[in-house]
Amino acid sequence: MEQKEIRLNAGKRKSLTNDYRRHCETQDSHEKEEFFSSREVATETIDSSFAVMKGAVERRFKPEHIFGDRSLKFYEKEYNTCDIVGNDSCFFMKVLDKKVLDSYNDEVDKQNHFSFELDGAFDGGNHRRYGSSNSGKNFAYSMYREDMKKVGLNPDCNIESDITNAENGNDSYSSRSNPYLAQCRNDNHAWLQGGQGGTNLYTEWKDKYQLHIIGTGGCRSRAIPCTDLEYAKFEMMHQAKQDVVLKHTKWIQTIVAKVKRFEQGIKQMTKFSQVEKFAKHNKVNWQISPEILADKIGMDIVISIDDLADSIESIGKPKETKDEKIKARLAYEQWQQSASLAS
Repeated sequence: MEQKEIRLNAGKRKSLTNDYRRHCETQDSHEKEEFFSSREVATETIDSSFAVMKGAVERRFKPEHIFGDRSLKFYEKEYNTCDIVGNDSCFFMKVLDKKVLDSYNDEVDKQNHFSFELDGAFDGGNHRRYGSSNSGKNFAYSMYREDMKKVGLNPDCNIESDITNAENGNDSYSSRSNPYLAQCRNDNHAWLQGGQGGTNLYTEWKDKYQLHIIGTGGCRSRAIPCTDLEYAKFEMMHQAKQDVVLKHTKWIQTIVAKVKRFEQGIKQMTKFSQVEKFAKHNKVNWQISPEILADKIGMDIVISIDDLADSIESIGKPKETKDEKIKARLAYEQWQQSASLAS
């Protein structure tokens, strides 16, 4: 049995490129370490900030007025026409004793929405609530990246799209016409909502960081007073969420850059053995996926022409006729007589 040299085609190159990407993501790097660390910091910061938020909200909306005998909850239950107390995880906070300067150098109130929901993006400045936008789901993609990858989703889709747009000189609106990106986003959103038999992670996250609010209408109609120090803590929470998205982006940028360079290199390769040589390089140490190695079919079985002919001819050999059997018997008896005289 001899192994012939396997030549690469478009299908094999694509499979190898995808597997090389998988390899790159498993490798330790400074960017990967910072990304994983940022998620731990964000979790701690969100929890500690929420504790501060709980204090500020309950200072404004006292729990004893919400629960207990003759409380607002009591009257809501008594009169179903009352709808006074609600739950929220996004809070509009306002510092009463301090002003800030706007872009026109005018003094304005120091106030902002602070979302404890599973949303967040990085825009180079202050976080704003992006929960309903595509970029606003980047925080969710970052926090649940490994789980999403396990079920075949692409939590890096927005980052990859931004890289492509930047390389092609396109604006962010160009992604609207990208059917692959749209499908990725739809699939990701469906999974985060509890698709594939899972948990609705949006709801689970929201429930974890929920407080009772008294009042009706939008957030701005119930600005909650806080101190400047508390406000700074809330800003730290938003910055921590932004940092997760930023670190995720930086790590995937390095992965995409490596894969693109590999794509350029593999286009110059014509044989599978060249890829194997690259994979075994001490700077690469890439264990090519067993599935791809199993697909490396290119074995020539070297046998003689006579053996091949005999093996084919023996398949479905026709049954001997009566005359052929008699003829074979007579030939055998003649051979026996000849052998007896010779002895």
